[in-house]
Amino acid sequence: MHKVLKTGLIILLLALLLSSFSYCSAPFDTQTAHVVNVKKAVTGSGFLLRKETLVKGNTNGVFETVAKDGTRVSRGSSVGVIISGNLDKALSEKLEEVSRRIEEIKQSGSIFDIYSSDEARIFSAMKDITSTIRQKVSEEDFISARESTLSLSALVQKKNSAENMTSADKLLVSLEDEKYNLEQQLGGIREEVLAPASGYFYTTLDGLEGKGNEKDIAALSASDINNFSQILKDFDPKSSANAKISDTYVWYLAATVPLEDAQLFSKGQEVSVSIDESPAVKAKILAVNTDASGEAALILKCDRNIVGIYEKRTAEFEICIEEYSGLYIPSAAVRVVDDIPGVYVMTKNKSVAFKCIDILLSEDNYYIAKNKYEPPEGSPYGPLKVYDNILVNPEAVKGNAIKE
Repeated sequence: MHKVLKTGLIILLLALLLSSFSYCSAPFDTQTAHVVNVKKAVTGSGFLLRKETLVKGNTNGVFETVAKDGTRVSRGSSVGVIISGNLDKALSEKLEEVSRRIEEIKQSGSIFDIYSSDEARIFSAMKDITSTIRQKVSEEDFISARESTLSLSALVQKKNSAENMTSADKLLVSLEDEKYNLEQQLGGIREEVLAPASGYFYTTLDGLEGKGNEKDIAALSASDINNFSQILKDFDPKSSANAKISDTYVWYLAATVPLEDAQLFSKGQEVSVSIDESPAVKAKILAVNTDASGEAALILKCDRNIVGIYEKRTAEFEICIEEYSGLYIPSAAVRVVDDIPGVYVMTKNKSVAFKCIDILLSEDNYYIAKNKYEPPEGSPYGPLKVYDNILVNPEAVKGNAIKE
């Protein structure tokens, strides 16, 4: 992990060419003042943690999923079945395929068309959805509540119609019949598995599912985080649950950083973070824990969605601390005159003038100064402006009394 400074403008490449420009008749170097965007950030790799609820059945057997990986499920919805007893593999695979197709049709909304010719079924469905809405609101699962409200609205629109079943509805009925026949052929004991929580459904487990408690995450040490790699390596997926459901709102980044970088952060500090080169999102530092290992544990908390964030466990990151936009100035060119920092510039008539600057960022080899700077009233010196020709080595100018 290391601190990086990145420029956001391609103009910096042009600046490198301009820096080599010099007046043919003068033994000194000039560089044209130009605007750059500079990002002060820390990069590295870390672990993504989140609240994850394990999905388990009450019996041992073959787990057949109904929900697809990465889809959002509601608490209490069917996500799969566990079949125990003597199983036929071909029939089992066929049943899983048919179950998935049924779920896809139901999620598409066409399931409501089947009720259009049966008023009693319409009201029964409306009653069930209304109950679901109350439940989701009480659980503060407002996204699911809104989805159920949209379903209820669709039923209300159809309650006065008496249309024939659509082709999609006929397909659904056919698939339901096929599913029933396959279940009878398979035999054995079948246990429906319901989602214990709302969130994103995944069947891939890695052993870190129990690390999502915020209090525990905030207390992680550098040694704890380094040990995560071994947990992932030693994990046996056959000895765990059937699947998991990831919380849809909050996730955490846990990483180890050098103590020098750790000093840049403090608890509650607002930063922006990019995961695997994703667009940056706002986040907060949850904890910075140092120990005798020579490293620190850096914990970040975020409630912003990044595409694919819920299926990742490890990732490359960039945490931006500050961003600057201003005039790029070589360090060698900066002087202090009358206690005022500034640079000497070559004017159009090849005379030398001192221009004051307001320094935003100071690095070993360069400064970033405020663009369009307005000096205090009464200042004897004007401000440095874009395209001014900065003297990199003003002492080399003959015939000019340049004093430090």
